[in-house]
Amino acid sequence: MRIGIDARFWGTEHTGIGRYVMELVSCLEKIDRENEYLIFLRKKYFNQLNFTNSNFKKRLADIPHYSFAEQISFTKVLHKERLDLVHFPHFNIPILYRGKFVLTVHDLIKHQSKGPSTTTHSRFFYWLKFIAYLAVINIGLRRAQAIIVPSFWWQDRLKRKFGLSERRIKVIYEAVSQDFKKPIRSRNKKLIDQVLEKYQIRSPFVIYTGNLYPHKNIIRLVEVIRMINQKRTLFLVIVCGKSIFWRRFKKEIEETSASEFVFLTGFIPDKELTFLYQAASAFVFPSLLEGFGLPGLEAMAVGLPVIASRASCLPEIYQGAAYYFDPTSSDDIKTKILEVLENRKLRVELIKKGYRRVKDFSWEKMAQETREIYQTVIKIK
Repeated sequence: MRIGIDARFWGTEHTGIGRYVMELVSCLEKIDRENEYLIFLRKKYFNQLNFTNSNFKKRLADIPHYSFAEQISFTKVLHKERLDLVHFPHFNIPILYRGKFVLTVHDLIKHQSKGPSTTTHSRFFYWLKFIAYLAVINIGLRRAQAIIVPSFWWQDRLKRKFGLSERRIKVIYEAVSQDFKKPIRSRNKKLIDQVLEKYQIRSPFVIYTGNLYPHKNIIRLVEVIRMINQKRTLFLVIVCGKSIFWRRFKKEIEETSASEFVFLTGFIPDKELTFLYQAASAFVFPSLLEGFGLPGLEAMAVGLPVIASRASCLPEIYQGAAYYFDPTSSDDIKTKILEVLENRKLRVELIKKGYRRVKDFSWEKMAQETREIYQTVIKIK
């Protein structure tokens, strides 16, 4: 089989989708010696990436996501390769492509978290892009031979929203990268202190990792930390790549004097992030909507107690390994954070449950299950 994977999202700067693409390709390279893979990459990683499996070949596709060129130029690139199958790891398919394809839909957040407050564009341009998004995802879902989702929660939403057959929607869980699978006994105080000094972070602190879109509910978390600081000292560390939303958020916390207790680090590489997790008191995830909730699992793998929103797919993924709160209630968030900080028995229990829950997920299993979907789809005439 000659399989193409759109890997233009390669890189952890693309958050969850970037990590998904990297782990999928890396694990397929290890387990599949039979099929030929063409990996389509942007220029940055095309020059950096080399495969050891001779069946894996790079193809340059330095074409911006969500662009007109993606619809025209990328379609030409794909047709030229005469592929048996293409895997698009995100909804942004080139709608003119006529070959077989598998589509991963990580979530429908753009359907539910929408409006001018969710964008930095003008109102007119936002609605124009939103209409284009609706058209592309509808076409993709209708024409894909198989649709992969990261949770049963999202499988149910796709079935109900688009009237899709459950047979076409495959649930494949994601997992935690090896960099985060460090037992608690491997703490290196010197390296932890170096990371704290590098990013000028003060303790004690709780940490959030992810982007700063409105549905992430981070403004509420900031206000909760402000409430806690009326009685005790607690800092909030936010790890997020710099973007227009990051700059907007930074300006807002500076205007409200929240910068006294909020540290915005920008993007941090995984190895440094593991040390930052080890120095934190807890990981707090107040999101109203999530596709899978990978950052919480990564925190669990390092031995950090997770305090999470009881919303969307998070209870399915974390199960009993997280301490849950109502994400619309500042008082409940505050109460749950303080309980975890002040109750050592609860903290130890959450850490143990987190370690066990992380073991239920495997990128290798994800790649194997995805490969089985490829094989099934290609056999369909």
